[in-house]
Amino acid sequence: MQQADRISRWHRVELGATRIFQRLRLPTNQKYFLLTITIAVACGLMAVSYHLLIKLISSNLIERALAMQGTARIVWTLIIPTAGGLAAGLLIYYFAPDARGSGIPQVKIAYSMNYGNIPMRVAVGKAVISALCVGSGASLGREGPTVQICAAISNAISRLFSIPRRKQMNQLPVGAAAAIAAAFNTPIAAVTFALEEIIGDLNQKLAASIVIAAVISSTIERWLLGAHPLFTGANIYALNHPNELLAYAMLGVLAGVVGVVFSKLILFLRMTFRDRLNVPGWSKPAIGGAIIGVIGLWQPHSLGIGYDFLGVVLQGQDNLVLNAVLALLLAKILTSSFSYGAGMSGGVLGPSMFIGGMLGAATWHVVAYLDSDAQIVRGAFALVGMGAVFAAVIRVPITSILLIFEMTYNYEIILPVMIANAIAYTVASRLTPLSIYEAFLFQDGIHLGHTPKMDALARITAASVMTREVVTLPDDITIAEALDVVGRLEFNGYPVLRDGLMVGLITTGDLRRLEAEGRNHELISELMTRKVVHAHPDQTLDTVVLKLAQRELSQLPVVSRADDTRLLGIITLRDVARAQARLAAMQYSLGPDDTIHPANAP
Repeated sequence: MQQADRISRWHRVELGATRIFQRLRLPTNQKYFLLTITIAVACGLMAVSYHLLIKLISSNLIERALAMQGTARIVWTLIIPTAGGLAAGLLIYYFAPDARGSGIPQVKIAYSMNYGNIPMRVAVGKAVISALCVGSGASLGREGPTVQICAAISNAISRLFSIPRRKQMNQLPVGAAAAIAAAFNTPIAAVTFALEEIIGDLNQKLAASIVIAAVISSTIERWLLGAHPLFTGANIYALNHPNELLAYAMLGVLAGVVGVVFSKLILFLRMTFRDRLNVPGWSKPAIGGAIIGVIGLWQPHSLGIGYDFLGVVLQGQDNLVLNAVLALLLAKILTSSFSYGAGMSGGVLGPSMFIGGMLGAATWHVVAYLDSDAQIVRGAFALVGMGAVFAAVIRVPITSILLIFEMTYNYEIILPVMIANAIAYTVASRLTPLSIYEAFLFQDGIHLGHTPKMDALARITAASVMTREVVTLPDDITIAEALDVVGRLEFNGYPVLRDGLMVGLITTGDLRRLEAEGRNHELISELMTRKVVHAHPDQTLDTVVLKLAQRELSQLPVVSRADDTRLLGIITLRDVARAQARLAAMQYSLGPDDTIHPANAP
């Protein structure tokens, strides 16, 4: 009841604000210009607040634990990541299932398939849970969550401005650009990120709004937090001799390989925790937290975002030998992979740059050993490595180059950055064709495309066509009792529930066969199929159809991603056929002679 009252109050506020904007009766261009400015200001303020929240939680949790001495340090370094993971798991499982992970894949889904719709409750859950995860030691970044939070804000503001639903999606890249600009203090890279990653092409119609949002958001960040680059002291590096380019090219090759290894490990652990670890879903982030706590005892700097220590490395003030750099590189790969794989909330952009910085520092040690007379600086290699691994993992080559330039205000190092990034991007693309965000979506059975020729079924989710009123059977009834329930129904299979949760499935054919065998009085819980092939609500229909065809099924239960036992609906071949018919009706119309004509034809 209270939740309904809150929703009702929000709708009243939204309706009131909408009426105000309608009364302004602004010309369309002025309306969209005001919309862009409003989104940019709101996203800039929200991004700064979110980053300060992470800093506050980190200073009171993981940083305080690492500052302790003796037994207290060991105990609290183990407890805080575990407790933080447990709290995050409970919040994700029961309140905000969309808050897990990076946030950028979710924004891509919203932009490509959901008309840009991201509820504000997702933004609130993402801000709180990701800040808790990172603040308790999870080796994840703040940039992905910032993008999702700001995308949700841009969608909410678009609704207040009475923007048509089909055009609300165009405001998501605007919010994403504002988020990246505030996260990294890099307005130019923010523009290219929105165009490369969210939109997927150089959309000229949105470019102006994206540029305005990035500039305003970055200005707010500088005004509130100071006009300085993310990493200070790294603007002194330069290319001293053309021969150094060979070493930077070698770094690019290594970055491509390391980026792919990092991505593959995250994907493997993500699948392992999700599909193979038979424990309650809410406990998985706690398990991941315990593991990273143990690693953190070995390498404390591998916990959290790590930007402070990365800045020290860039300035050459850490005095780490090669073995120590390699150990920290390995530890960061492990802590980030377990953090994300276990289902915590946070991004992979920050860890990618940290790993790249350590890889660059390690490469410098090798080059310096092979050529003791080389006039090269370790900080320069760390800087180039940051961009190269970023390019290998995220696959946004233009953004990765501009990002390094804007984060350091150093143009002298741009040629090594371009060479290393191009090579890293090429090597990574040869080893695996998908960026890490595309791989996350592929692993979840979601296929996005940016071309109009893509399969229409790939733009429709299971949630939009599934039947929500599902006929189910309790697990404590007999075969005869089940047949009495389903005797006149047309479904071929029925989910079996225990205490409201799906524990199996039994088909009409199985019931008839068991009846013929004289097993009427046996419980269906002993005879049902326990390993149920299912779909998730955000999976696209092309994936659902593929599952149905591969297993020769006529229907699939649709379950929550957070909990495979939480039944949301059922999707049948008839549901798919209806969706295809609606698509055909949108694209074609019947003429008076029953011939088919394109719907937009005269």
